[in-house]
Amino acid sequence: MADTIRVPILAILVLLAAPAAYAQLDVSALPEPAASAVQPARGTLSLGLDEAYTMALERNLDLKVGRYDLARADAGILQSVGVFDPKLDVAVDGDYTKSPAATQLAGAAVTEGRNTRFRIGLSERLPSGTSFSLTNRWTRQETNSTFFFLNPSWSSDLSLQVNQPLLNGFGTTVNRAGLVIARNSRGQAATAFVLSVIGTVQQVENAYWDLVAARKAVEVKEQSLELAKTLLEETQERVRVGTSAPIDLVQSEAAVASRKQELIAARNAAADAEDALKAVLGFDEPDEWTASIRTTDALAIEPIHPDLAEAIHEALDRRPEIHRQMLAIEAAKLNVAVARNGTLPRLDLSGSYGFSGLGGDLTIRNPETGEIIGTLPGGFDDAFEQLRNFDFPHWTLGVTFSVPLGNNDAKARLAQRRYEYEQALTRLRALKQQVIREVRRAVRGLEDSAASIEASAASTRLAERNVEAEHTKFKNGLSTNFQVLQIQDDLAAAQLTELKSRVAYRRSLVAYQVATGTLLDAHGIRIADPGSPEVPHDFWGGVEWLRFTDIETAANRVREASDTAPAGGGGE
Repeated sequence: MADTIRVPILAILVLLAAPAAYAQLDVSALPEPAASAVQPARGTLSLGLDEAYTMALERNLDLKVGRYDLARADAGILQSVGVFDPKLDVAVDGDYTKSPAATQLAGAAVTEGRNTRFRIGLSERLPSGTSFSLTNRWTRQETNSTFFFLNPSWSSDLSLQVNQPLLNGFGTTVNRAGLVIARNSRGQAATAFVLSVIGTVQQVENAYWDLVAARKAVEVKEQSLELAKTLLEETQERVRVGTSAPIDLVQSEAAVASRKQELIAARNAAADAEDALKAVLGFDEPDEWTASIRTTDALAIEPIHPDLAEAIHEALDRRPEIHRQMLAIEAAKLNVAVARNGTLPRLDLSGSYGFSGLGGDLTIRNPETGEIIGTLPGGFDDAFEQLRNFDFPHWTLGVTFSVPLGNNDAKARLAQRRYEYEQALTRLRALKQQVIREVRRAVRGLEDSAASIEASAASTRLAERNVEAEHTKFKNGLSTNFQVLQIQDDLAAAQLTELKSRVAYRRSLVAYQVATGTLLDAHGIRIADPGSPEVPHDFWGGVEWLRFTDIETAANRVREASDTAPAGGGGE
């Protein structure tokens, strides 16, 4: 081969040099840093089917888009636990007031006051629904009023507030629902990526053999043209020697012109097929499209005869679409459980416990005259000391009960979630029905394609013998140009029919592997997916009594209600 193309990815160069080393193809499910691409050059790229798989699985643009969908789903899992992130609050504010007094009890004719407040708090929500906050407050107060013993004064407070729902909002089922659904969505996104890989592999297979078939069709048209040219030369010789009439040249010349047009159309179809393969392989730079792909794999056929019952069983067990729908059913179950919890009344237990302190400059006055005798210095340290020694505790404890009369919103939401769950089950049944139909059609397609290959091959052999026999008769003057041309056309048609039947079998085989969910295993392709990312605050999920609402029980109640409902009855 005179020229070789520099493939835009270095990994492909290694693969082309030693294809046997790549029995297993690992497809990354998440985006990776772009590899340094080698600038392509004009030339020819020799490409086998396995190399085409590898190139497409690394470069196909649809797969790259799918990888970002999966990465977004991973980020969604991390986002879902954000409700459990601890929250730190720090606040500082102050105020100043100056106002005339309307009473002697104000302590001054014009009162002035300066207040500065500091607050720092830490709050968090737990997967059980428990929410708590630890808050420390400090206030500095200064005034010109004569009735304050401590001026300026420092007051402090350290308290822990806890709120625990006992009915509505209690349990890990409700509070971890966002995380569970996010992981479920991630599983569905991973399945969608598997389907994209399957679709890409199927496109590569079909596009590769379409290109092989298109170029074989060009060869058939070239052969047909050569036969017409040979017949034209022989006719010209027979006219020259007087054994044929000049009118016979018209048919031969017309046949040559017609087959030239057919050859042009076949070459154009081959160019379109090559572009289709390049698109699937991920060629996205203008220079890459100038390369010529040389297919190296032959269109070999080894017919298989699958067992229909086993194929259906395998498809129902392995089809990614069924696994994705099962995930959707699990999500619907969880939504039913959450909605059932939402129909319960609110019963919240709340409480707080803390300590306070007070300090400041103590003003000592004469009890008879009210004159200031002296001042005992104090301040922040006094308030902190009282707080540290737990001198002045305080606590609260309470229960809050709340229930909306009628509760129509929650009841309607539960009914919607139930219908969604039943809908998901029905979709699974419809999907299984579709899978069974696809497998049956794929098995029939294999059988029909295999029989078609045998019939078309026999037809080609007979057409070749017929051309040879008719050409011999033409040389002996026992046949006409029209008959020879007609039989040549029959040969070309038989060859194209056999070629199409072989391509149809390869397509049927891939369709069968897709229908049974075995395509990736058949080609040694494995999805390199690290799985759901680890997230913080994910605990207590396995504690039974903290779940509060049994998802399976809720789902069974839905099914029982559906089974006992009268036909044509209304909803809840």
